[in-house]
Amino acid sequence: MCGIAGMVGPAADRRVVAAMIETLQHRGPDGSGLWEAPGVVLGHRRLSILDLSDAGRQPMSTPDGRYTIVFNGEVYNYRELRAELPRLTYGSQTDTEVVLQAYAHWGPACLARFVGMYGLAIWDAEKRELFCARDRIGIKPFVFACRHGHFFFASEIRALLSAGIPAQANHEVIYDFLARDFYEHSEETFFRGIFKLSPGHWMIIREGEPQPPRRYWDLAEAAAALEPDPRPSAREETLLDKAREAVTLHLRSDVPIGVTLSGGLDSAMLLSLLDRSHPEPTKVEAFSFAFSDPVYSERPYVQEMARCTGRLAHFVEVTAQDFARCAMHQAIVQEEPFAGAPIIAYAQCFSLARQKGFVVMMDGSGMDEALAGYERFKPAFWADLWNQGDFTVLARELSASGVTTPQQRATALALMRAATEDTADVGKGQDLTRSVRPDCVDPEFARAAATIKTRFARPFPDYLRNLMFRELRYTKLPRALRFRDRLSMAVGTELRPPFLDHRLLAYEFSLPAEDRISHGVTKAILRRAARRLLPDAVRLAAKRSVQTPQREWFRGELREWVRDHIDRESFWKRGWVKRQAALAAMEAYFHGEGDNSFFLWQWINLELWAEYFLDHTHTSSAAHDWEARIGI
Repeated sequence: MCGIAGMVGPAADRRVVAAMIETLQHRGPDGSGLWEAPGVVLGHRRLSILDLSDAGRQPMSTPDGRYTIVFNGEVYNYRELRAELPRLTYGSQTDTEVVLQAYAHWGPACLARFVGMYGLAIWDAEKRELFCARDRIGIKPFVFACRHGHFFFASEIRALLSAGIPAQANHEVIYDFLARDFYEHSEETFFRGIFKLSPGHWMIIREGEPQPPRRYWDLAEAAAALEPDPRPSAREETLLDKAREAVTLHLRSDVPIGVTLSGGLDSAMLLSLLDRSHPEPTKVEAFSFAFSDPVYSERPYVQEMARCTGRLAHFVEVTAQDFARCAMHQAIVQEEPFAGAPIIAYAQCFSLARQKGFVVMMDGSGMDEALAGYERFKPAFWADLWNQGDFTVLARELSASGVTTPQQRATALALMRAATEDTADVGKGQDLTRSVRPDCVDPEFARAAATIKTRFARPFPDYLRNLMFRELRYTKLPRALRFRDRLSMAVGTELRPPFLDHRLLAYEFSLPAEDRISHGVTKAILRRAARRLLPDAVRLAAKRSVQTPQREWFRGELREWVRDHIDRESFWKRGWVKRQAALAAMEAYFHGEGDNSFFLWQWINLELWAEYFLDHTHTSSAAHDWEARIGI
């Protein structure tokens, strides 16, 4: 796990890339490297995970000098790939060297063989082109921009800014964020002219110009190629086998491994599979966060799981003061707006884990998106039953979910309609209320910025899987992956999500609907499969979303902090939000109207982001010198 950066073009400059990797020091505290040739400079910051010796340093070249790589991430099946490749003399025990040789041998087709998470760039000296790729799910970042006929790439946006890419607001993305609660949903970022390479894509850069990206993996195609066993018990066993294999691969490391826990089913499954895969499972210590208000604390559930598995559990307790103190720091770390109090809490977890010597952490991300773990998936399932004419099962499912009164049935029908829409509104919750306030967006800004009606791909024949796919590919999971990458890497820690193994995801998306939701129970197949691993109290517990006391903090001890950060002249001058409407909404919230505080955090978060990134210059002196040298 590392930080990568580079520059391709006729006047590629070593000093510019050196400044870029300096901004990525937190991602790779164990060393740095630069490599250059005419028209290209590659840079790397190293976090040592596999082969801690100097043999694992990057940039790394093939013995013949043709290919040179900078690599961020892990390819967990590197041992198996090494056995597949022709007999070669290896200089290290790293996955990076195997990835490099795999590309030299198979070209872009090597990506189909990788199991892991990665952002990578490989220079081909013979063809004079740069090959760039990102893992199938988008677990690891890869951002890029073009300027003055040169291509720049990095693991983080701040590195691009240091290279002279201007920090300009992307108003279309800001509008989507404010009015629709869309972000991390496309290749664009909050910065105009800075883009993300899409998950499951690769591209070639020649003479400083990127060629159109090409997709190398499609979840719907991968799922359609599978034929799950018609026997439920066999499907359960296959699910466990694939999850177990993923966890076992993710344990490959030459440094200590910890685990972040909530008190839910997915964390419990991860711990159970760790116990069966790790040679010394009790050395895998657990980390979690808690709040003083017991209504929001997962401490009892995490403590019970730790007790049952005989491992240490460490907690950080997060206060309102922690939130206020860390908000600007996290706005910088995250580089784009983020979700609020949970991020501050996770940040303290990773910091504590690093202090205690855990360089690799694992978590249970992915099961909810792949097995319909949230209540909000149910209306799409009901809509599928309606379309199929399966009214007996529909009546059973509605009743099992507590939909019994005429008013509840009317709400359920409205939710079913919403689930079938081509541009479903992710700003609306289960009660059809909104988490955002489009009524407070400045009308002139909206007219200029609301240029595109966002539509998400719907590659599956049913509403339920399309909704799951939307959250996995466009909305919830991409946000979580960005949050967690930046949080963990800010303290030099690698985060691994074994349940996002692409083979496991494809299998889960191939399963029949009744394996996802049955008799009102979500993640039905996982709960059945867990019978042999977990006590009923854990496996049958209802899904609990990560909740924080942010709403109480904003109404209580942080009220003046909220008011001070929203009612700023600098914020109103940006022209994104109407002052009087926003202040009225804020005061109404303070006086008890509604339980949603997200729209307030949106405004605060945007102003913190703009204050740091838009109001100050981030270009390095090296980039200024480079522009002067080429006559800009």
